Amino acid sequence: MSVYVDEGFRPCVTERATVAFRVCRDDRAQVFEISAEALMAFCGAASSRRKDLLVAFEHAQGEILTVAARKWTFKPTEPVRLGLDEFRMIRH
Repeated sequence: MSVYVDEGFRPCVTERATVAFRVCRDDRAQVFEISAEALMAFCGAASSRRKDLLVAFEHAQGEILTVAARKWTFKPTEPVRLGLDEFRMIRH
């Protein structure tokens, strides 16, 4: 199964301090949101500033996709949240 970040949906910082992005798997797409805390703790974001979150997201896409693939539940109408707990579970 091929899992990748959809380049047609540009990752963006939401008002809830998450980075929203869309992942494609086979012929389906699902929106995910990764928390600023997870980006700072596991992906090297220097702060919760927009620019720092997006840079960390770009640099850690492989690891983020691994977590997203394990957390995948196809719900086209609601984003799947990835927080500290999801990263802790995958990394240990």
